[in-house]
Amino acid sequence: MKVLVLMIDAYGGRGGIATYNRNLLRALCEHPGIDNITAIPRVLTYDSEVEPPYKLSYLTEAAGSKLKYLGTCLKVALKETGFDLIICSHIHLLPFAFLLKSFLKCPVVPVTYGIDAWTPTSRWSVNFLCRKLDAFISIRKLTAKRLIEWAGIDHAKFYYLPNCIDESQYGVAPKCPDLEDRYGIRGKTVIMTAGRLDTTDNERNKGFDEIIEVLPGLREQMPDIIYLIMGDGDDQERLFQKAKSLGVVDIVVFTGYVSEREKADHYRLADVFAMPGSNKRFDRYPFRFVFLEALACGVPVVGSSFEHESEANDPDAQQLIIQVDPNSRDDIKRGILNALKCAIGKRAGIENFYFPAFKDKVHSIVGDILGLKQ
Repeated sequence: MKVLVLMIDAYGGRGGIATYNRNLLRALCEHPGIDNITAIPRVLTYDSEVEPPYKLSYLTEAAGSKLKYLGTCLKVALKETGFDLIICSHIHLLPFAFLLKSFLKCPVVPVTYGIDAWTPTSRWSVNFLCRKLDAFISIRKLTAKRLIEWAGIDHAKFYYLPNCIDESQYGVAPKCPDLEDRYGIRGKTVIMTAGRLDTTDNERNKGFDEIIEVLPGLREQMPDIIYLIMGDGDDQERLFQKAKSLGVVDIVVFTGYVSEREKADHYRLADVFAMPGSNKRFDRYPFRFVFLEALACGVPVVGSSFEHESEANDPDAQQLIIQVDPNSRDDIKRGILNALKCAIGKRAGIENFYFPAFKDKVHSIVGDILGLKQ
């Protein structure tokens, strides 16, 4: 079999969607019945720290502009043959996917994530094609429900494929003394939040502001508290000034960008990971990558109360995430203090979000779409 994957980014990309796409490509490459995967990324942000799998043809010449992307798609459609499946890893790429479908005559299955698929997009062509879908993958049941409602595709088959992490990169271990000395936090009680520090309205109030605002009260009860912010971005100066205005700048530490190689050791510095975003457009997904990564390192996680009954009733979500009302500073404080009472150690249920479970689901989805006998 041959599979074509259209994506915003993966190798050399930043953020959760890029990570998800790398896991998806790896799972496809490990399918015994797939001989070749061709992936066309729309964006390249960094030099990749990860080597692509050997079955994968990753066409980086497509990145940079819509014209380059269209040209690469057409080149593939005209020169390559025998594709069995097109996976479109973002609904904004559906026009390209359906164009290729007209040449390649194979099914198109998009992947949907969060708020990008909750309501009609600003692009009429994307909305039109969403209403033509026979099947789609979603990392979240809430996203699937909302897409089905606005697109009117009750007939479409939905495949649930939540985030996963590579368990070999994480695990419970002692705090790294070198990192403790680097940040001056040896012997401290550490609250951590991780993510991009972006100034856009959608990225504000996703947890950093909320934790800074409860630090004065927390310090009264725990004088040795430190807030460690892992990530980089142009919103750092504003957060710094906010901490300064609240009189807690001395207990807020910014790590800056952290490489994949050092990420697990950074999570292990934390006594609790907290990210209760109050932004109305903040996706309160209980299985965010940063949540799963922290949990895999044995760190208890505080997140926003769940938005949908499918998550409120999910046993994994219930036992893995300490829920708080992100609009209540008192409740955030309560959640953090409760989390600090939890011992560092393996969190029951996290194994359901390790890569082997994800891979099995991908293989099952491919088999079901193509009618293959597993």
